[in-house]
Amino acid sequence: MYRPTRYLLLLVVVITVNACITAREQVAGPESPPVEKAEEVTEEDRLKSTAMLIDGIQQKLLGNPGRAAILFFDAAKKDPNNDAAHYELAKIHAMNGEYEDAFRHANTAIGIDPANTRYQMLLADLYILTDNLSEAVKVHERIARDNPDNIQHQRNLVGAYLHNEQYDEAIAVLEYIETLTGLSKEASIQKHKIWVSQGKYEKAIEEAKKMRSYFPEELVFYEVLGELYMETGQNEKARDIFLEMLEHDPDSYMARLLLADYYHQEDQPDEAFKQIKEAFYTTGFEIDGKGRILYSYMRWGEEEPVYLEQALTLSEILLETHPDNPESYLIHGDLLNQYGKKEAARDIYLVGVGMDPSSLPVWQQILSLDLQLGDYEGMLEHSDMALEYFFEQPILFLFNGLANMQLEDYEAAASALEYGLAMTVADEELQQDFLTMLGDTHYYLDAHEASDRYYERALEKNPENATALNNYSYHLALRKEHLDKALEMSEKSLQLVPGNAAFLDTYGWIKYQMKEYREAERWIAKALEASEEPNAAILEHYGDVLYQLGEQEKAIQYWRKAKETGNGSDLLYKKIQDRTLYE
Repeated sequence: MYRPTRYLLLLVVVITVNACITAREQVAGPESPPVEKAEEVTEEDRLKSTAMLIDGIQQKLLGNPGRAAILFFDAAKKDPNNDAAHYELAKIHAMNGEYEDAFRHANTAIGIDPANTRYQMLLADLYILTDNLSEAVKVHERIARDNPDNIQHQRNLVGAYLHNEQYDEAIAVLEYIETLTGLSKEASIQKHKIWVSQGKYEKAIEEAKKMRSYFPEELVFYEVLGELYMETGQNEKARDIFLEMLEHDPDSYMARLLLADYYHQEDQPDEAFKQIKEAFYTTGFEIDGKGRILYSYMRWGEEEPVYLEQALTLSEILLETHPDNPESYLIHGDLLNQYGKKEAARDIYLVGVGMDPSSLPVWQQILSLDLQLGDYEGMLEHSDMALEYFFEQPILFLFNGLANMQLEDYEAAASALEYGLAMTVADEELQQDFLTMLGDTHYYLDAHEASDRYYERALEKNPENATALNNYSYHLALRKEHLDKALEMSEKSLQLVPGNAAFLDTYGWIKYQMKEYREAERWIAKALEASEEPNAAILEHYGDVLYQLGEQEKAIQYWRKAKETGNGSDLLYKKIQDRTLYE
């Protein structure tokens, strides 16, 4: 059922305006004792009670509710007729969930001063807090009845009715309000929501038509009417209303979006997209709204490529209409990335962070694209740029260390990785990444003992870290040390990640170092088959195995394939030139 979001639930600390309006009936809360007439007090006690009340209010404003409560209690004790003290005590008890005492003091305050509407409103709030909505409604009915010309009290009654799902009664009060104020946009919209929630679409349509005729410049009523027509299957009438909106305001992006919705429902996607484009060109359409539409198109594009192409067109319009907003470039970058244009996406992201460098996720996206592109010089430059703004973020040091390692600046790599590792106190997974990469880096620094220690630390944290198992075992194989241990770790990595080309090559290379060449050939052949693109190390390894198996010509063919990738070992060229194996 429809529940009004604008209904103001006055919790205890909120004081309702329009005080001192007559209320003639006293209402007792649950289990509240009857209010007895207090005995007369002296003028001196009355003055002391007033002073205590004032001090209590000051203490409350100063943020000392405990001290305030004591002063209010003393004020009520000194003068039992101090209605304001009872009112304040009722609020304090309500805040503490002591509803029986809250009702008692609220009713006492009302008994002393039944003309004070604030006290009545507090009583209604207490009923709401104790889930007694029907009694809360009765209080609001009484206040509204005793103050028939007070618009705010009538609106409060509407809110109470809506909260209690008394929709017909709410409608009646809203129509009464209009007899006092004339046609009210707010009242009309409330009536419309109620009728829609009840399924009374004809009444809602008549209300919207009436408001459109009285307020022809208010496009919201055209929008409401058109959406009602769409809801009730009267699509042609809806289209005519949306076109009227455009006649009144040719720059109305909402009219364009509504027309696009109409054309989608009518299975006219080209017309729908035309309206979306026109909406994107309107200056009143904020970038946040455009971004939401673009991301919807991107999601649809995962299933239907045509939506991805349309999203690209829309994002280009976004750049054109919001050239000074960095969000335009970030959204466009997301789209290009999804479209597979990684380099273009990376470059657009860089424009965005150049305008606003405060987004760490965008920097991470840039660095991730650098990695996917194999642009390690770019990764080093961009990680250095990002660290100027986020020097405390360890993930940036991980990228920086990786870039330096790929560029063979192993000292710089080790320095960056050590610094980042020191920051990863709480992130165990990230610590493992740093430790594994430090193991790799120290291997290339020929600091093998240190390399082994880092790998061992990574595996202590997670014995099933497949990358650490593979890299550690591969470097032991390259060193021709602890081959049994290396083989065991490599087997475990393949159990964890079966079919990984690098892991298969590692296992085969350990077999090679153990001089089990037939087994080595079998496993490295699997690695070649699993490789998505030519890999220099695997191709060269396969050539070495073939050479050991006496297949010299075939071995040279694979060495040449390795050389064609632009990578390979330092000995690769000499192997090909001399047609012999060097190790």
